[in-house]
Amino acid sequence: MARIYLDARNITAEPAGVARYARCLIPELVAQGKDHEFIVIRHASNRTPLELDGPLKEVFIDRPIDNLSNFLFGSRSLRQVFATNGPADLYHDLFHILPRGAARANPGAPCKVVVTLHDFVWIDHARDSQSSWLSAKTIEIFARSAIPHALRAADHVISISEPTTARATAYIDAERITTIPHGVTPEFFAHTASTTRAFSEPYVVAVGNDKRYKNLHLLIEAFAIARKKLTRGHLVLIGNCKGLDDAIAQAGISEHVTRTGFLSDEALRDALASAQLFVFPSLVEGFGLPILEAMAMGVPTLVCDLEPMRTIGADAALRFSPHDATALATLIERVFEDESLHTRLASAGRARASEFRWPLTAEKTLAVYERVLSTPQFVDTSS
Repeated sequence: MARIYLDARNITAEPAGVARYARCLIPELVAQGKDHEFIVIRHASNRTPLELDGPLKEVFIDRPIDNLSNFLFGSRSLRQVFATNGPADLYHDLFHILPRGAARANPGAPCKVVVTLHDFVWIDHARDSQSSWLSAKTIEIFARSAIPHALRAADHVISISEPTTARATAYIDAERITTIPHGVTPEFFAHTASTTRAFSEPYVVAVGNDKRYKNLHLLIEAFAIARKKLTRGHLVLIGNCKGLDDAIAQAGISEHVTRTGFLSDEALRDALASAQLFVFPSLVEGFGLPILEAMAMGVPTLVCDLEPMRTIGADAALRFSPHDATALATLIERVFEDESLHTRLASAGRARASEFRWPLTAEKTLAVYERVLSTPQFVDTSS
């Protein structure tokens, strides 16, 4: 039996992708990995219980996982956790910021280290992910040190998509990376539409935020074009989209758009269940889980013609150019008006989503643990 620490401080009150990854993966790891002892490290600001079938030891600390403090001084917090709760055989950082002291090349490293790499947005698209030039430059400088360190310091890296894996080979050998995609929870396949519709008109759903790389400005423009021709339709934006109000007003569709803010999983499924269409216009993602969740519910889906969205959607989604609002508007009109196309996309989407399940993600993750635990401790002989 190995004692495995899962650092899940990326579980926040907001159901963002990195938080959903941890919340969905951990219960499956615990269920399948009964030969191991799991201890989960959580941030003290969020003590919402994980959905588990049995007990699980959780440790709460005050230091966030995704900032400079954790990068520079986080190893102190980890040493305290290990000293109090027992030495670690393996430490899995579920976010890609690893404290400098937790390194495989460190002769004093207390255990094997696995890191999950989600994306390179803070390095490659910092300006599109932040609200100001200063904040973008700050996060980029930080990420250019912290993320490569995490990759080089880990015994093994789990990447969530093939494009992310390919990008990571700029820093480490491909042999030290395993690509393990996300899954879809059973509730998305089983959920049925409410008999009471939230809107009187057919509606389009998008999940994202007001950051530029989410590209919701394109969807707003395209929806305005499509609605003029269709003379019906509503747009539902799920997530923190407050910064899009001006774009919505300029497009002249304020009365036809609803911003919901963040939704619980149940409320998200309710919103998707009766949707006419799901659109994912993001320019860059580590994975793109909302695509699969919409497909699992039989919602016809449109995705930006870029990786990894192109691969995730495969032949079950229609694709559009990331900067062509007119082309996107045409696709929206087609799905609204062509019932046979709507039916085909719904069926193909369910089939595609069924290929991605969290139990399989956990099974592959546990296989990485076993491989890492059976490998002799790394010794740095380069100096």
